[in-house]
Amino acid sequence: MTLADGRFQSRIIGSDGYWPEPPDVFSYSMLREIEQCPNQWMLRRALFPDIWNGHGYPDLPSLPALLGQVLHSTLETVIAALVERGCDDSSSPEAVDVLRTLGGFSAIIASTITVVGSALESNPRAARRAAGFVQSLGARTPELRRRAQAMLARTRLVSRRAEPSSDAATKVNSRPLGNGSHAEVLLRANEIGWVGRADLLTLEDDVCQIVDYKTGAKHETHREQVRVYALLWSLDETRNPNGRLATELVVAYPDRDVHVEAPDEAGLEEIRANVETRTVAARGELAQRPPRATPHLETCPLCPLRHLCESYWSFLAEATPPTPIAPVDGFGDFELIVSERNGPRSWLCRSTGQISEHDAEQILVFAPDQQLGLEPGAKVRLLNGRCHRDPEEQTVTVTVGEASEIYTLRS
Repeated sequence: MTLADGRFQSRIIGSDGYWPEPPDVFSYSMLREIEQCPNQWMLRRALFPDIWNGHGYPDLPSLPALLGQVLHSTLETVIAALVERGCDDSSSPEAVDVLRTLGGFSAIIASTITVVGSALESNPRAARRAAGFVQSLGARTPELRRRAQAMLARTRLVSRRAEPSSDAATKVNSRPLGNGSHAEVLLRANEIGWVGRADLLTLEDDVCQIVDYKTGAKHETHREQVRVYALLWSLDETRNPNGRLATELVVAYPDRDVHVEAPDEAGLEEIRANVETRTVAARGELAQRPPRATPHLETCPLCPLRHLCESYWSFLAEATPPTPIAPVDGFGDFELIVSERNGPRSWLCRSTGQISEHDAEQILVFAPDQQLGLEPGAKVRLLNGRCHRDPEEQTVTVTVGEASEIYTLRS
C-alpha cells in the first residue's frame, strides 16, 4: 500500500519503507533488472529505516555471488596496479614486482574477504551467517587464486606514458584517454543519459579493445552488455572526444575469453535506438506506484525480496496445480498460520495453500538450529524451507535450515 510522501506499507511487520526517486542516468545492469521486475528494482533501492540505516533493502548473500565478488575485486586490484605501473606483460619482472608489493594473490584475496566479511556483519540479514561465509571463502582461496591467475594470464596490457598525478581514478575518468591500457574506465554518454564501467580499455593507434570480466557462467546478455559499452565509449565526449570506435570486444570468463563482434557506425545506431526505446519504457514502469511485479517460475525463487511482494504470494496461491516454487518434497516458500507449539523447536501450523494440491490438515515446522519464538495465531512467510511429506503418515514437515528466513505478517 502506497501512502503519502512516497511511503509504502508492507504486510511484513517492521518493513515499511520509502520508494526511491527514479534514476537520473541508466546503466545496462539497471535496465535489465527493471525489465525483469520493476517492483524488485524499486524495493532493492527503497529506504527501510525500521530495519537499518543502509541504502535499499538488506541484500541476501549467497556463496557463489560472494566468490564472484571476491574474484572480480581481486582482478580489479591487480590489473589497476599493473596498468598504473605501466606493465605490458603480466609475467614480466615488473609485473612480478607489482604482485610482490601487493603481497601476492593470496594476500589480496584475504584482504578482500575481510572487507566482504565486514559488510556481511553490518547486514541484518547476513550477520548470523557472516562467519560461515568468511570461512567458506577462505577455504576457496586456492581456487580463487588459480582463476585470477588464469584470467590475468590471458589479459593483454599496453604500457602508457607515465603521468604526474597520483590519483589514477581521477586521471582515467576526467580526461581524454591516450594509448595504453586503462582500468575501471567510467563511460558516460550524456546524450542518452547512460553510464557504464569498462573493466579494461586498451588503446593503440589502430586498436580500441574493451574487456568485461565475468566471474560466473556464460550468458547471452554479456555479449549485449559489452556492445552497449562500445556505444557508450563512442558517445563519451570526455574520454573519447574524437569519437573513436571500439575495434575489439572481449568478455573474459574464468576459463576462456569470448570475442564479440564490434559494431560499426550503423550497428551503433541500432544499439542506441534500442536502448533509448527501452529506457523510455523502463522510466514508465518506475513511475507506477506500486511498481508492477512480474512473477515467474524461473526468476522469483532467486529474488531476495519475494517475501515483500504480494504478487508473488498471490501467484503461489492461485497456481493450479501448485507451482514447483513450493514443492511437495524439496525446498520452497510457504505462507503459514501458527496453530500451537509442538515441542522445544517445533510448531504445528496450517498452510494457506502452497504445500500441495491437497493441503495437509497440519504442517509441522521444525527448527533444529534456531530459536524462532513463533506465537499461536501468527501468520508467517517462511522462505527456503525444506518440505517433506510422509506418504504413510500423511504429514508434512517443513524444516528451517541455515538459509531459511521467517517473516511475520500483520494481522
